[in-house]
Amino acid sequence: MAAILSSYTAYIFISFLPPIIWLLFYLREDSRPEPKRLLFLVFIGGIASAIFAIVAELLFFGSCHDLNPASSPDQPGCFEGIVALINHGITIDQFPFFVFLGIAFLEEYFKYAAVRILVLGRREFDEPIDAMIYMMTAALGFAAIENFLFILPSPEKIIDLGFQFSSFQLTANRFIGANLLHVTSSGIVGFFLARAFFSHYRHHFLAIGIILASLLHGLFNYLIIKEGLFPGNINLLIVLLTTMSLVVLIEFEQLKKKQATNKL
Repeated sequence: MAAILSSYTAYIFISFLPPIIWLLFYLREDSRPEPKRLLFLVFIGGIASAIFAIVAELLFFGSCHDLNPASSPDQPGCFEGIVALINHGITIDQFPFFVFLGIAFLEEYFKYAAVRILVLGRREFDEPIDAMIYMMTAALGFAAIENFLFILPSPEKIIDLGFQFSSFQLTANRFIGANLLHVTSSGIVGFFLARAFFSHYRHHFLAIGIILASLLHGLFNYLIIKEGLFPGNINLLIVLLTTMSLVVLIEFEQLKKKQATNKL
């Protein structure tokens, strides 16, 4: 029992470590850091948003086992289920619609909803750059619980050293891939949220931000699944993540400069 508990603790630690590293990196870029208690609250809100997104996705698509009838009910495997669903019922023309509605849009909207509920309207939210900081913080909370769900083994594998090693490998891959995706896509939403909050056309800016982030998120999911079906898309994934990261860094610096001149 002690070994199982300590192993679960290790899985939780490696699940939350990558998002925390990303959070510390971006906070260093903020000349006037946000209140730690509020950042922690938004991080928890990001975790909650992931749970709501998962429930919404299950309601929209059914259980993982429903997606992949050939899989074992004990270990359904969501990724394999999605690939099976594409192979057995979704054409290439329908697939982007499936990704956009089922995964990308829901996740981007719920991350935004966490920030809207917990931060917007507070006196601490007083600078354009705050929108990006809080959106990326919520994204990291979302990514943390997603990491945990991805690497969490069944009870009989919890103390399997080989499985633990593969979990560390998966966490490292997610640090570069999915975690960075969540941060950058939410950073894009945060940039447009900043423009929306300090503009007369807030609904237009916000809609553009969520739609753009969802499309990029959906493209990443599409390439990931296509990588499973047709290996060779890794270069496209690298280009996509690199481009998104550069865009977010440029937007971040743009807000900092406009904040310094009090213009947005």
